[in-house]
Amino acid sequence: MEFKLNTYHRNTSKEELIEDLICVSKKLNKDYVSRSEYVACGKFSATPFIQNFGTWINALKAAGLSIERPKNDYLKIKDQELLEDVKLVATRLGKNSISTSEYNKYGKYKIQTLLIRFTTWNLALEKAGLTQTPYKIITDEMLFEEIEKIWINKGSQPTTTDIQKGLSQYSLNTYCRHFGGWRSTLEAFIKWINSPEENEPIKELNNVKAEEIKNSSGSNKTEITQQDLVDEKADNNRLSPVATSHKTSRDINVRLRFKILQRDNFKCCFCGASPAKDPSVELHVDHIIPWTKGGETTMDNLQTLCSKCNLGKSDLI
Repeated sequence: MEFKLNTYHRNTSKEELIEDLICVSKKLNKDYVSRSEYVACGKFSATPFIQNFGTWINALKAAGLSIERPKNDYLKIKDQELLEDVKLVATRLGKNSISTSEYNKYGKYKIQTLLIRFTTWNLALEKAGLTQTPYKIITDEMLFEEIEKIWINKGSQPTTTDIQKGLSQYSLNTYCRHFGGWRSTLEAFIKWINSPEENEPIKELNNVKAEEIKNSSGSNKTEITQQDLVDEKADNNRLSPVATSHKTSRDINVRLRFKILQRDNFKCCFCGASPAKDPSVELHVDHIIPWTKGGETTMDNLQTLCSKCNLGKSDLI
């Protein structure tokens, strides 16, 4: 066997690269040629293709070849090749365990390929000699809040491409396992976000339970006198003159917040700033008539403001 350096093709033109790529395609009798297949059969290395076309997919497009790997090709990938790539990603990140989102971002193969081959991600990690990820209970509401965050930042409905690009801390497979598919996930989110539940009303003072009222020493009273209620109401009025007249709480729940943001097209009502155009923009939902001055937490008294405009507004009407 002769050992020698590969020829350095610095000035190779795009036309030469495309011509040789098509030649390999014909030689293999395939419309799709993987990078490893080309390196094994082609005249050049993969480097000039990346330098000239940006990505291998772009090179295939320029050559008029298919950019979709045939399903049969996935069957040709050996288990050991998949596991070696998982270990390679872990080494690059300096970790003894990686998540599906981390592999999806840095790995060579699709995460679905590994899950089909090894059934679960933890089993794939075990076979690769890595530490299994600790079991974490992910609730539907956690997934819904993640969808809400992406929807707000993007300004439109999230897609599977958004999830695969790493915009979500959870993998596409996680959503699909929970809801049976991405479309079903969005349907469940819309149903949840549009549920009639809104902010809970303030508890009436007269309905307060005995164990919730404490005396000055901090001990719970078991009996409530009329004077206790008068004193308690007086204390509340001193702290916030309008607090006891409120019908809604000050806090804005996730559902109501999203409805306001969606109504206002995910833009600041004052300056028009949007995270879809500028990722540094942070949107707040603010009371038009401040809650401290009698404003309620209702659709008609809430507006979308960016953090800068909201800080500038303060409690002014």
